[in-house]
Amino acid sequence: MSAVFERRSIRKFLPKPVEPEKLERILRAAFEAPSAHNRRPWEFMVITARDDREAIAGMSPYAKMTAAAAAVIVPCVNLNLGNAANDEDTWWIQDLSAATENILLQITEEGLGGVWLGWYPDKTRVTAFSQRFGLPPHIVPFSVVALGYPAGPVPKGDRFDPSKVHYGVYGSRRS
Repeated sequence: MSAVFERRSIRKFLPKPVEPEKLERILRAAFEAPSAHNRRPWEFMVITARDDREAIAGMSPYAKMTAAAAAVIVPCVNLNLGNAANDEDTWWIQDLSAATENILLQITEEGLGGVWLGWYPDKTRVTAFSQRFGLPPHIVPFSVVALGYPAGPVPKGDRFDPSKVHYGVYGSRRS
């Protein structure tokens, strides 16, 4: 599980394409994510064309790095799968979160860097992406992952914070 401890959000990339076999392994990892009732309500957009990546960069003030990324993967929910279209059944949010995290972990395993950008539920971002890429109404972009070869060293560190761990009762610390 070294990828769990090595993964960091990388926002600067070398101008080098990502090999297709690496992209496929990243996508395969996404498909291995757990999902409620095994609905697997996801579909994935892979964006590599420069003009498309630049368009995504203009859809959010936090997405500027997508223009320089080698690729962008966009996990989308297919609201027609299972009960995903039911407003009371929003387990798909957890499903897509798990798939996005698997993407990030596999990016690290591949020696690449990436960053998770929030997209859903921001209606402006969702609408802009859907219009640009021709998504039908039942396909909703959930997140955007910019990826590529890191332009610099990946920072290391230990994020464990025992003050945020409670045993049995909130505020109880293990001795």
